Amino acid sequence: MELKNIRKFMIVFGSVVMVLVVTAFFSASNLNRATSLTIDLIGLQEVNQASINIAVTLDEERISIGQYQLSGDEDLLSRMEIAQADYDKNWDVIVANLGIVQAQAVADLEGARATYKGMLDELILEYQSNPNDNRSGEILRDAINYYLQNVNPKFNSLVEPQLEELARLTEIERANVQRNSFVAQTVLVLSVLVGIASIVVVLSALVFSTRLMNSMTSIIDATNAISRGDLDVPIDVTQGGEIGDMAQAIERMRTSLKAAIERLRR
Repeated sequence: MELKNIRKFMIVFGSVVMVLVVTAFFSASNLNRATSLTIDLIGLQEVNQASINIAVTLDEERISIGQYQLSGDEDLLSRMEIAQADYDKNWDVIVANLGIVQAQAVADLEGARATYKGMLDELILEYQSNPNDNRSGEILRDAINYYLQNVNPKFNSLVEPQLEELARLTEIERANVQRNSFVAQTVLVLSVLVGIASIVVVLSALVFSTRLMNSMTSIIDATNAISRGDLDVPIDVTQGGEIGDMAQAIERMRTSLKAAIERLRR
């Protein structure tokens, strides 16, 4: 193997390693982005589930208070309290995820919710004090109107952008899964190629270094013999390339010197 071919092979090997390093770097960057995206998706999914649960509890709350105003069944108040407890639990999830990034919208909805809940409490007290008058019905009508005009719009304006963002990030995550799969396969293929190239380089270096040492030993022995005037020591070099060319040149020099000395002797 010629030295220039060794250099070319090393350049190719280095290029493959460089591509592997660059690919691994982008793979790590993709992993960081995927991790960040996954965290965002988890938060949005929590908000999505909590908003669904809140919508259910609000419906349950309205149904229970409406039926209570008509029948006075105390069991309906228990249902409403359970719905309100579920609301508070799911609201805590939304605050934990949106309390900072949507601070104003969260505060507006909390204020509207407190007002609405106060109207429901007033209705219950009014009904329990005067079950036969129409005042509790008026409070219920005002409460429902307030819910439809204030609580529900504020709730929708808070959660709907998050649901849109969830859908957008889900599409990105789907695309990332495909891209990351391709990157992982590319890294695997390049790793195999680097492994094979490494083995080839080591074996080639071993073979070449052994032949090079043998050739250099033969050349050194021959040149030492020539310097001592012994022109009968041949150069046993079969290696091609630059080393072979040097051995042939020394061999021609030895042959020429030997022939010149023979002519002088005659």
